[in-house]
Amino acid sequence: MCPQYSHSALLPALSSIVGYGTFITHGYWKDKLHVQVCLVNDFIRIFPKGNWFPYILHCIKSSFWALKFDVSKEELNELDRYEGVHAGLFKRIEILIFLKDNRKVNAFIYIPTNKTIKTLNLNPNIDKTDRWKEEIKKFPEVVKKFPELIL
Repeated sequence: MCPQYSHSALLPALSSIVGYGTFITHGYWKDKLHVQVCLVNDFIRIFPKGNWFPYILHCIKSSFWALKFDVSKEELNELDRYEGVHAGLFKRIEILIFLKDNRKVNAFIYIPTNKTIKTLNLNPNIDKTDRWKEEIKKFPEVVKKFPELIL
């Protein structure tokens, strides 16, 4: 008799990631699993003038819409490199996010390190209107599929 294997045991373990900047506009989510709009609470997204990507900062009673998608361990390592984790630019943390169907799930998100915050003088007053939404609007496919991202 052959041993029984669970089909799910053969699948690679996936991690949920929150994309709030170039992961959205550069289409990184397109070939990923379980892509959903999510609400990120207690963080503010800022897009400093002269930058080509946004940052997020911890800020109680703030929130913004983003995308949640799942990646493999190898893809997670690639994202760490892309975000400059090893160089100390960003760090990956796990937070609780809210999906459109009101479910709460844990997901990883990249935030600037204290060194990056100090070096660039990042603070919530830089962008009180979430200017990154204007960047998202430049991608009609994204807006059509995920209209919440520009609310």
